[in-house]
Amino acid sequence: MLFDTTFFIDLAEELQARKNGPCQELLLANRHAVRAVSVVTLGEFAVGATETEVRRFFRGYAPRALGRETAIFAGRLQASLPFDMGENDLWIAATALREQMSLVSRDRVFPRIPGLRVLVY
Repeated sequence: MLFDTTFFIDLAEELQARKNGPCQELLLANRHAVRAVSVVTLGEFAVGATETEVRRFFRGYAPRALGRETAIFAGRLQASLPFDMGENDLWIAATALREQMSLVSRDRVFPRIPGLRVLVY
């Protein structure tokens, strides 16, 4: 499972409020699943957090780096879509598709991508 930035923002809010919510429930229900995060999400999350907070918050999530093959895949994905995606969302979607992972998100753009399995929490 690849987790989108929206998930982590919502999870942080749940943790800060000290109340269980849909993010924590999804994690509990899928506690044995492989958890991955795009380096793009790490960068987006770091906008509002310190480096130490980011490293601590994402412990247990396998980082997925961008590379040449993912870049080519992302470019071809954008070319195949009848709409323009934001660049960061494109990178995240391409990573999930290329690695055949479900994407955990509530972002409305992702279900519009053919073949992308989206788990909405």
